[in-house]
Amino acid sequence: MASAVGNGEQWADIFTAAALEPHRWDEALRAMAQATGSQHGQMVGFGPTGAAFNWISDVDSALIPASLSIDHGSPSVNYRVGADLLPNQPAIVHEAHYDEARQRLGEADYLDLCADFDIFDGCQTRMHVGPDGMIGLALLRSAKDGRTTPEQRDLFGQIAGHARAAVRLQQAIERQGFALLAGTFEAMDRACWLVDATGRVGGMTPAAEALLSIGVLRLAEGYLTCDRAADSRALARAVRAVLAAPALAADPVIVTDQDGHVRLSVECYPLPARPWALPFAPRAIIVARTGPPADRQAQQLMRMFQLTPAEADIAVRIASGKSRQQVAAARGVTPETLKVQLRSIYDKTGCGREAQLVRLVGLLMQ
Repeated sequence: MASAVGNGEQWADIFTAAALEPHRWDEALRAMAQATGSQHGQMVGFGPTGAAFNWISDVDSALIPASLSIDHGSPSVNYRVGADLLPNQPAIVHEAHYDEARQRLGEADYLDLCADFDIFDGCQTRMHVGPDGMIGLALLRSAKDGRTTPEQRDLFGQIAGHARAAVRLQQAIERQGFALLAGTFEAMDRACWLVDATGRVGGMTPAAEALLSIGVLRLAEGYLTCDRAADSRALARAVRAVLAAPALAADPVIVTDQDGHVRLSVECYPLPARPWALPFAPRAIIVARTGPPADRQAQQLMRMFQLTPAEADIAVRIASGKSRQQVAAARGVTPETLKVQLRSIYDKTGCGREAQLVRLVGLLMQ
């Protein structure tokens, strides 16, 4: 890779290939490390709620889980983060800034990690800064590598320019996915929002725009929220669950008005996660449904699962957000009788708990 040193065209080719074939980021980071005499090349991303990704070339497999076990995004723990926040910093932050930031640390966890994996020295720069988070590029150097020289930092700065262009290219490509997916759902006339790895909405269908216009749901700084605080919290939990690694199933969120009447059923579904994807790609779909008349839902439940009319009515009421006490009172039965009927409903539908029944009935709201 020595022949690539100072050759802008070769570096442009290396990083453009990474943007177009993201699995080649490891190759690009390794080339950068070798050219600068460093043990590792790193690209790391932080979203609004924490770490988004951490790619390190030739890394000990234990380093990533070890870094996740500490608060490595905090400037009081991680001197690299702290150095990046010092005032009047140049484009390339390096060991002199690390020295200053280490004096302000409140905990030694990250120092211990650097000692364990021999990555005390290096330098870094920012690739992207925006409301969706920050992406940084760095060299991680061992004691044998020593501190970066001015020449190595100059070369790193040149390489970083090509890496920054590659991030922008991959960002543009990934964000095209929002338009493509939104177009697919538009043909289905569904109210759908596509969100990225940070939970921010990156695209929506016309039906979703129309739903926002009536005020039941709204966008707040790019995040989908509800009128009622409790519904907003439930929706935020559902989005976090499907964005987690691994993605977790999220119960549907039943959006109600102040009188407790159901207005919408909102469900979140994860999209397949791609290795080496930046945080800009669509990662989950939020779907809002306005339910058809309850009697139609009941008819579907009776036809599909052989529920009795009474059981179908109970299932619809439960799915609409009514408590068991409210359902029992509305039907004029005792709580014990309702419990028996619910057991029969679970057996026939294959549901193991109430949240699953709510999800099942919500799927019929089409």
